[in-house]
Amino acid sequence: MQKTREAFPDFLRGFALLGIVVVNAPFIGINTVLGLSAVDVSQVQNFAPALLINALALGKFYLLFSFLFGYSAGFVMKDSKVNLKRWVARAIFLIVLGAVHAVFFFHGDILFAYGVLALVLTLFYFRSDRALKIWARILYLGSAGLFSAFALLLWFAEKYLGEDLGDTVTESRLDYSMPAGSFFDNAGARLELSTSALGESFLLQGLMALAAFLVGVLASRRKLLAAGAKPEAMKKLALWGLGLGLPIQLTGSWLLLQNQLSENFSSGVDLGLFVLLFFSAPLLSAGYLGGLWLVLQKTGKGVGLISAAGRHSLSVYISQSLILSFIFSGWGLGAFGRLELWLVTLIAIGAWLVPALLALWNSRYRSSGPLEWLLKTTTAPFRAKA
Repeated sequence: MQKTREAFPDFLRGFALLGIVVVNAPFIGINTVLGLSAVDVSQVQNFAPALLINALALGKFYLLFSFLFGYSAGFVMKDSKVNLKRWVARAIFLIVLGAVHAVFFFHGDILFAYGVLALVLTLFYFRSDRALKIWARILYLGSAGLFSAFALLLWFAEKYLGEDLGDTVTESRLDYSMPAGSFFDNAGARLELSTSALGESFLLQGLMALAAFLVGVLASRRKLLAAGAKPEAMKKLALWGLGLGLPIQLTGSWLLLQNQLSENFSSGVDLGLFVLLFFSAPLLSAGYLGGLWLVLQKTGKGVGLISAAGRHSLSVYISQSLILSFIFSGWGLGAFGRLELWLVTLIAIGAWLVPALLALWNSRYRSSGPLEWLLKTTTAPFRAKA
């Protein structure tokens, strides 16, 4: 008997994809190293979207997507080691696809990291709930402590030693290649940038993503997004997540932008506020989860388009990068560095909307998108025998 697919996780995935592309777009269309930080926020048309992206999107949707990745592990492994081969095969598929995506379309790819972390997850998956909770805390607190200490050191060096330890690279070869370079010129520069940022990306995002994976596994064991969902628990998530997380994010984002506008700009303060925003992001992510669940229980509206994007998440994610890469690359429309943030943000929303509409249309005829079908077909030989 075939199980009915859970609807709410698909809706969350589709919602998260919209937030992810809005955060990624400045790294594709404005500055490949600094992204949003390279934007001139002295003008209100850029200040407003920068504030909203930092407060509402940065780090929140990435963690939500990571949580859902861990949640989906329960549907693949089904608490049985006989399904490990299929999970490993899926991880290898993501590593390969992620590498291709990072080189040819977007250097900030998450699929490669997800594939690697999916292999790491096999070391934790069959352990007790208590062990998963402990490791999730260690990973979160460890990464938060590491970056907080570095921010404090940077601030101390600026204030008391008169040294600027935050003098970092602000451009890459890809910034010069994007406006006029060929497809393969860009690929070479993108490969260089991707590999150079691998270690930093793992420390900043990898440990947090793995922690979110573990929380997702715990949630899948209790079916917290489906049959096991508890309205009171969702209300608490919405209340605390939105009631506390949203003010923290808005305040931190405002201060971050004010520091960027200040004549006495401080790299230590900048990093410190970024750390605050990034490591308090799980609070707002939880608020989104609880709030959306409550809204959908009452209205059920808007599920179609967003859920279709979620069911085609792999195809939509890659399509977003393909669309943005074409618009901003020299081999495409060549708009890199020419547009202000508000317009780049609108283009990013369009880059989500187009594949989401195609996913909705495709859902009428097929159960999955092209990349989902390829993943299923490629890993089918590793499926455990019934």
